[in-house]
Amino acid sequence: LLQIHAILCTSVMERTGGYGLGKSSSGVSSSPPVQLIIRNFDRADLQYVSTVNGFLSGSPVLMALLDRQRNRPNKTNKGKNGENGDTSAAAAAATTASEELSKLSTNQADEMDGMAYDMMMGNFTRYAIFASDEERKDAEEVLNAISWQQQEITSEGLTSVDAAATAETLAMMLQKRMRDLEAETCRRLIAWEDEKSYSMAGAALGTTAPTRDSVDALSLATLFTMLDQLDEELEKMEGWLEDKAAAVKPLTDDCRDIEEENRQLEQQWKSYETLGSELKRLLSGLEVPKHLERVLSNPGSILSYDPSGSIDVERSEDGVELIHEAGQALKAAMDRVTQEGGMHLSAVSDRVKGLATMARMFCSALAQIVVTVMEQLAADVSNSEQGKVSKSDLHTVVAKKIRDTQRRYQSSLLSYIKLIEVLALLKPSILPAIRDAYSELVAEVIMNKKRMKGYFSTLPGKTSKMMESVTNDLKEYSAVTLRSDKTAEVGPATMKPVNMQDIQSALSEMLPVIAREAYFTAALFGLSSRHADGREKKRNFESAKRSVDHSSQYFRYYMSRICGIASDADAEGKKVSGDPMLSLVASIHLNEAMDGYIDRQKKGGDHSLSLAYVRATILDLRKKVDRQWAAWVDDQIKWIKSNPGVPPNGKRAGIFTSFARFPCYLDHVMTCCKSGRTQEYTPKLAKIKVVSYYLQKMAGALFSSLQQCAERETTDKQYAANVMRMENSYFFTQSVKQRGPEMTTLFAKQITAASSICKQSTDAYLGWMIKREFKALHSLFSNISRIRRDVGDADVPIHVPRATFVKTLQKESNRDVMKEKIGIIYARMEKHLSEAGGLLPVAWKALVKVLYEWFGRWEKLSTQCYKFGLEPSAVDVVRIAKAAGGSATRAAREKGPSNTVNIKNNSGRDRGRGGAEC
Repeated sequence: LLQIHAILCTSVMERTGGYGLGKSSSGVSSSPPVQLIIRNFDRADLQYVSTVNGFLSGSPVLMALLDRQRNRPNKTNKGKNGENGDTSAAAAAATTASEELSKLSTNQADEMDGMAYDMMMGNFTRYAIFASDEERKDAEEVLNAISWQQQEITSEGLTSVDAAATAETLAMMLQKRMRDLEAETCRRLIAWEDEKSYSMAGAALGTTAPTRDSVDALSLATLFTMLDQLDEELEKMEGWLEDKAAAVKPLTDDCRDIEEENRQLEQQWKSYETLGSELKRLLSGLEVPKHLERVLSNPGSILSYDPSGSIDVERSEDGVELIHEAGQALKAAMDRVTQEGGMHLSAVSDRVKGLATMARMFCSALAQIVVTVMEQLAADVSNSEQGKVSKSDLHTVVAKKIRDTQRRYQSSLLSYIKLIEVLALLKPSILPAIRDAYSELVAEVIMNKKRMKGYFSTLPGKTSKMMESVTNDLKEYSAVTLRSDKTAEVGPATMKPVNMQDIQSALSEMLPVIAREAYFTAALFGLSSRHADGREKKRNFESAKRSVDHSSQYFRYYMSRICGIASDADAEGKKVSGDPMLSLVASIHLNEAMDGYIDRQKKGGDHSLSLAYVRATILDLRKKVDRQWAAWVDDQIKWIKSNPGVPPNGKRAGIFTSFARFPCYLDHVMTCCKSGRTQEYTPKLAKIKVVSYYLQKMAGALFSSLQQCAERETTDKQYAANVMRMENSYFFTQSVKQRGPEMTTLFAKQITAASSICKQSTDAYLGWMIKREFKALHSLFSNISRIRRDVGDADVPIHVPRATFVKTLQKESNRDVMKEKIGIIYARMEKHLSEAGGLLPVAWKALVKVLYEWFGRWEKLSTQCYKFGLEPSAVDVVRIAKAAGGSATRAAREKGPSNTVNIKNNSGRDRGRGGAEC
């Protein structure tokens, strides 16, 4: 039955797979089902055995069912044989059965297909297992006749059914009944054969019936009797066997239990053996050699000591190597747990705890040894004759002693760097404390306050002791004019240069010391790993910066003083006032010094970190000096925006006080920047962002103040606003250009804006002047120009009669009147424009050009509309204007040389001839 069931399953699956490749009833393509997989099943061998034994050929209905399942997708091949490779007789039987089944109705065929599917899927609940109620009752009687085998469970004191024993008893009972049925069948067959022979023998007419005592009958009776005896003997034997089996059963149960217990013990033994070997492997890696355990328990005992109890640095090098070896061995043992695992095991966990305790005690003792060695080496180096600093030493000698002391101290510490490596491996959290101790030693011994004070006090300028401020407010500088060769000394504003030699010497001599300290700190404590990520590198740099900042605290203190940085409000000791001008020049020197500490090779490591620290130190100083100078600039901007010296109505305001003093401040800046430099040196202020930004901010404040004064309500809008705009913008442009190309480049945007303001205000002012003096002529020709646009040249005399036109010209445009009016214009312009601004010659030249343009245009209108020429002509008007300006200039020269116009650029050409610039 199992073989037939397997063949049914595979056949139905093949049929389903072949049929499912098409489309389903809904028209959607269905994927083939998963192939049926049966363990330990050889389909070919199964079909062969079933064919040879005639399992299939004996049941035509079963053959027909298999063929139907296989051939259902192709109904034309009903007679084709199946894949089971049956014999020709089986095929013929299957064909006959197929013909019989074809006569069945469709419902019966579908029902048979469902039966095959249920057989394959094991859905036996749909169909009865028993063919009749008698079979069911017989099965119930058999099952009820079986007594359930009880099994005692001593651990809980309960009893439970032994399913295996009960099943065995049921099987034995069924076998006994089957043998009884077989015996009964044999008896019935023998009796039936006997009766059949007797009946056939007595059925013939005329014959006598055979007697029962014949030889055959007796032999058959003997056979029957013998079979009964055999049955009785067999029953007795079975009874005897059952009794013996019941007697032996306790022994067999005990043997089975013993065997099961032995099997479990054997498995447990193997498990324990495996666990033992694994524990041995794990624990073997957690052991430290005996000779190294003594080192780990007391690392100080390995070092050598002098009679005074101090560590002998030179003789302890072998001990340092042994301590390093012990630390590495301990680290390897602790790392093995992480690699191999097993922390959940108590033995491994206890061993790891012991190693951790040993590592903690070892690191504490080792850290104390490292700090002691650092202190001892620092004391030895500082007390040597080479490291002492005297008051008579020059700053170069002091700087050399500081460098030599630092080098010797760091070289001595290199012998003990392996101890710090061990601490970094076993307990990195203890390194910050050692790093702080090291930086404290450097700050108190190598670069202590006494050494730094002695160095800075021996600098040439001695600015650390007595620093005289050279900074003045903008209002204290002298006013600059464009009509004099040199500025007058007004008030206390003398342009004293700053002493930059101290800053230059300190940066060139002490920055290498700071760079070496940063390099050694990074190398000693492993803060420059090349394989660290960005965040780790940043944390390492911050750690190194804090340490070196503390080591070089006195250098930064005195460096801030000579850079003109004011002391903090809460600073202890002597407080220093700031010098913004010195801070400005110091910012320029610091910016130049930074170029020497740029990591252009990008090698990384300790060297790159040291350069980065020096750049950070320079940037910190630059931020302080820039902040101080920027605060001074903000104060000057407030003063500029207060508009000092500007009258409310704006008339004859001249050059504003802030405009007049700004060029002198620029001269002071250039003088201080060139202090201590070669004559050819020119500072590139335009390339320094902070300096250029705040200088341009001051210039922007000047023009903001000018715009504010020109637009306020009290200012005269006819000419005063334009005069102050063009005069101050022209003054700014010329005064900046006179100070060389560096200032011109720095204030390029402001000069462009000033030129635009000057041109617009000059055009408006000159137009107002001409319209004021030639009011009748301007009104006449404006009217004629408007009429000409409307009616043309020929009809202009109709609207403005020729007589009226000529009369007006004779009255307003004769030579004498023209000379008089031009003279009045010059006198008014001379009154409006200040002498310090030097704008009068340039403005008069621009006015002459405008007069020529206007009178030329009027002369053309007169000729085209009236055929009448102006007298004087446009050329004559220009000559009259030049004559008026020239006579006034000669009169001014006769008064003295101080009133001469001196507006020259670098090439010596007269700015008065450059009127187009305005």
